[in-house]
Amino acid sequence: MSEVRTQPQRPLVFFHVMKCGGTSVRAGLAVGAAGRPGGTEIFELDGQVAQAAAGGTNADNWRFRDALLPYVLVAMRPSIVVGHFRYRDGYNELLDSAHFVTMLRDPVDRLVSLYKYRRYKEGIDVPVSISFDEFIGSKRWAKEGHAYVDTFSGSDDLDPRSDEAVSAAVANLRRFAVVGVIDRLEDFSQQVTSCLGRPVTIPMLNKSPAPGARGDTDIDAGTLERAREVCEPDSQVYEQAMATLA
Repeated sequence: MSEVRTQPQRPLVFFHVMKCGGTSVRAGLAVGAAGRPGGTEIFELDGQVAQAAAGGTNADNWRFRDALLPYVLVAMRPSIVVGHFRYRDGYNELLDSAHFVTMLRDPVDRLVSLYKYRRYKEGIDVPVSISFDEFIGSKRWAKEGHAYVDTFSGSDDLDPRSDEAVSAAVANLRRFAVVGVIDRLEDFSQQVTSCLGRPVTIPMLNKSPAPGARGDTDIDAGTLERAREVCEPDSQVYEQAMATLA
């Protein structure tokens, strides 16, 4: 009798941009993970371990993760990969053998959420104690205004605030199997279910740690307007992604 061969299930890779519903997505995917013969069910990047392994600078950390993702897919053969990874141009061939998915949210909302997390969350690695105005004005945190561009443009050689980088990020996102938005979790769940071939439900988790209205005391209209300027590159990416989803 001839051997019957079945087409292996393509793995699903969730590119987690911080403060874009990753805790909720991770919880849903953990339930939806399906074992693969000879492989593992779910690989989740441990950020602290990755940073220690990479050593050196933040750039070294990202280059380590960029190389780690294809290694994990080929060597470990997981059903699902979850982590703070970037899409790189060298991943083009992986698109035919894996489902790439991600979740976005309004960039200004994301930046405010990140600020509240860093300021009010207990026990985190990099807390802040400055005002939101100082936060978006600092060199370190202003980079969060182009986090989508940095994650999806595919290259370190582009100015993240340039039209070229924005266009590259949008083009790469259009190649993803699923690009969800945080206020449409049900739609995202349905699309991910189609990719995995088994039900996935994404719960709403990880609410803001800011104590009630106190978290907004230093975020006035003028400061929000400056935040919109900081987030202009990501806003362009987000708006074009939303237009595709509409």
